[in-house]
Amino acid sequence: MIYTIIFISIIIGLIFIKMGDISKRNNLQTKDEKKLVTAGALLILFLITNVTLPYPQSLYWFIFSGVILVGSLLCVNIIKIEAKKFRKLKFRDQLLNVLFYSLFFTVIHIYI
Repeated sequence: MIYTIIFISIIIGLIFIKMGDISKRNNLQTKDEKKLVTAGALLILFLITNVTLPYPQSLYWFIFSGVILVGSLLCVNIIKIEAKKFRKLKFRDQLLNVLFYSLFFTVIHIYI
């Protein structure tokens, strides 16, 4: 259980760092920043409750899909801006980003 708490703490820290980077990079207004924080808080709350209250597999995917859908709807403007910046990257950097986040998601899914 100690390793799980450490792992979740690291993931939560990375989410906070990423939210700060997105906020600074896009010079978000307070309204958009609140939406970003709300989406991040939903994701963090989901991860914490998943560790403390293990869900059945079908409920896990239902809740995860809901959290991602609500977070995406809240941050649709931010996602558009980030997508434009992603398309401007070199192909190598795009590929590295896709591989990193795919690997990150896979490791989280396997471990939790």
